[in-house]
Amino acid sequence: MTNHRIIGFCTLNRVGRTDTKQKEALTAYAAEKTLILEIVEGRYSHKKKWKARTELVKLLEGLKPGDTLVTPTLSLLGLDSGDILSFIAELMKKKVDLHIVDLGLVIAASGYSGDMIALFTLMTALTVPAKGKPGRKPGRPAKKKRGRPAKKKRGRPAKKKPGRPPKKKKVGRPPQKKVGRPKTKLKKRGRKPARKKRVSSIQQQFNDKAFTIRKYLKSQFPVQRIAEKLGLPYQPLLALLKKHPKLKGLVKKGR
Repeated sequence: MTNHRIIGFCTLNRVGRTDTKQKEALTAYAAEKTLILEIVEGRYSHKKKWKARTELVKLLEGLKPGDTLVTPTLSLLGLDSGDILSFIAELMKKKVDLHIVDLGLVIAASGYSGDMIALFTLMTALTVPAKGKPGRKPGRPAKKKRGRPAKKKRGRPAKKKPGRPPKKKKVGRPPQKKVGRPKTKLKKRGRKPARKKRVSSIQQQFNDKAFTIRKYLKSQFPVQRIAEKLGLPYQPLLALLKKHPKLKGLVKKGR
């Protein structure tokens, strides 16, 4: 005796996670029919046919005669109605039963050719897709028409029909301004903002060229030569170097 497999097929959502609605539909159907399901998940594509979907092809290849496939809805098995019918035909060739949860339909491989009611129900389901069922609708969305927008018609504008002219607004005296003292804005109490410290031009040049001055001092250049190279006065440069916390250690006596 061989144990026949009962496989429940559902697809992942757009993020790549399990679709809870499809899984709940399969578990509820299995509990109702007392089936032990082996759930298999695969990616859904609204661009590829079932033969181009690797998970669905592997599932079909692994099925054996007597096995059962349970799906929440028909739209998971193909791109369009013709694609879905070709997949069901492959199932029938392999003698695999098919259970469709949302339709409550069971297509047995042994009685598929004689079961006209099941066949008619399947064809109507493919031609008129049901709304609000688990799963996504197959088919591509309608594309927007490309091209230039329609040009406006050229020519003279239509003449207006003669009639009474619009009434003019009544002219009167302008509103008088109120006479009195202007309102004074109250000053906010608090401390005055601190004034910004003024930086001399030599100090500014020293701050901008501190990196190059440090390189020259590390290369044992005398201060006078550094002043000539950078175009700075010697005495103020020497005074600033002696005050600097990092550069004063690089200045040697007699330099």
